[in-house]
Amino acid sequence: MPTRRQKTTVTKPKRSITTLSLRTVEGKILTALREAIAKACGQSEQASLFAAQPSGSQKVRITVGFSGGRDSVALLKALCVLRGKKNSPIEEIQALHVHHALSPNANKWARFCRQTAEELDVPFKVAYVRVKSKGEGVEAAARQARYEAIFKAADQFGSHLVMTAHHQDDRLETFLIQWMRGSGVDGLATFPISRPVGSVQLVRPLMRLPRQLLERYLELTGLGWVEDESNADTAYLRNAIRHEVLPVMEAIRPGFKEAAARSVELVAQSAQILREVAHEDLVRIQNEDRSLSIDKLLNLSLPRQALVLRAWIESFGLLPPTKAKLQEALKQTRQSSHDTKLAIKVGTNIEVRRHGAKLLMRETAGQKKDKTQFETLQWKGPGSYSLPSWGGELVIYEVRADEPGVDESYFKDRALQVRPRQGGEKLKLYKNRPRRHLKDLYQKANIAEFDRPRLPLLWSGEELLFAAGLGMDVRYERMDSDKPRYRIEWKPDETLLSLLMKP
Repeated sequence: MPTRRQKTTVTKPKRSITTLSLRTVEGKILTALREAIAKACGQSEQASLFAAQPSGSQKVRITVGFSGGRDSVALLKALCVLRGKKNSPIEEIQALHVHHALSPNANKWARFCRQTAEELDVPFKVAYVRVKSKGEGVEAAARQARYEAIFKAADQFGSHLVMTAHHQDDRLETFLIQWMRGSGVDGLATFPISRPVGSVQLVRPLMRLPRQLLERYLELTGLGWVEDESNADTAYLRNAIRHEVLPVMEAIRPGFKEAAARSVELVAQSAQILREVAHEDLVRIQNEDRSLSIDKLLNLSLPRQALVLRAWIESFGLLPPTKAKLQEALKQTRQSSHDTKLAIKVGTNIEVRRHGAKLLMRETAGQKKDKTQFETLQWKGPGSYSLPSWGGELVIYEVRADEPGVDESYFKDRALQVRPRQGGEKLKLYKNRPRRHLKDLYQKANIAEFDRPRLPLLWSGEELLFAAGLGMDVRYERMDSDKPRYRIEWKPDETLLSLLMKP
């Protein structure tokens, strides 16, 4: 019997990147740029977004981290091409080169970057930084100094976006580094394409493109670049992975990088979902003063407790704590009671404290010993009286004729002194209520015990006129005096934490 003819499946080989034309390569890069800019601006990620952009609509100013390496040269070149397109989303580009002074070739690289930027008609700036490594390693210290310089320059340029040339291979290398360090989902997710940093967006538009594509782009455009000799030093973990590990993996499974990139993207999506869950929990658990309700926190499962505590700490702009520190913070929170003096350091001079049924974020620096805090004031009329050892100022202002206030004689004719609390002081806050000890008044006002030493008391002779955080003693307020009368307020200085606390 005749047999049925079997179909033969022909698999066509993928087109090599090395054979792609300039039009194709540049098209892929420009599409990635458009999508990244659209996403960073809170718009659709469709590549056609700016194709129909109405004339006169707002365009973006971009600061590019420009090392002079092949990746940053490719990024700057492509941005310049996009800048020249009709309906381009770009208003202006600035190239910022960070001079770390770590290589004998550093000056040569800066000159190359300046020349390249001039050829591309891009404003150029060099930022000179000093890399101070204190335990975190030269790489980490240099990266921190670099980003600080870039964002400072971006602010001066009025940039909306800061762009770096990280690509798909960089992301895979970072994933492997984080995996080797035992990182969680957030670490394995590496870095997002865009995220807000202060008033600007940090954008990595080439994230989904392989290094090979950028190399082909430079080959086709004829642009040169500089090579950092440290990139070949396999003593650095990233270089060891790039030069020794990835080639072996490529040999075992050719083309694996594209599939691995999809896995990293899926991890990043999972991390995003977890962050959203943590944010929703934080909204329910956080109080109006940005403290955390311990009871609500402990009602969550243990993994969600860790997620929301981490999200709360990060909401102050602090770096996320290590897993060990996070677990220790939760352990102490579970085991402590309302009157326990819990304190866990989560940043430079910043710690988590417990007050009753709440967790608070507090600053630890700047508090001097009580004996240094007796300050005599010389009366100079209404105005602000700075109290450096207290970290703030007393503001004394004159009241209107129909408002109660302290007679001028209490300020002018007596010795004014600011003192810390010694114990036993009393204050009368309300006319129809008796004097109360400050301890009781602080408790009623829900002022944490660890915050009270920061609150000065103003004495006129041996009479307590005012207690910061509570108010004035009503026994000294008058309405029937013809002399000027005053009220007192306490205004603490802005500190790192007070700035972080602002919405």
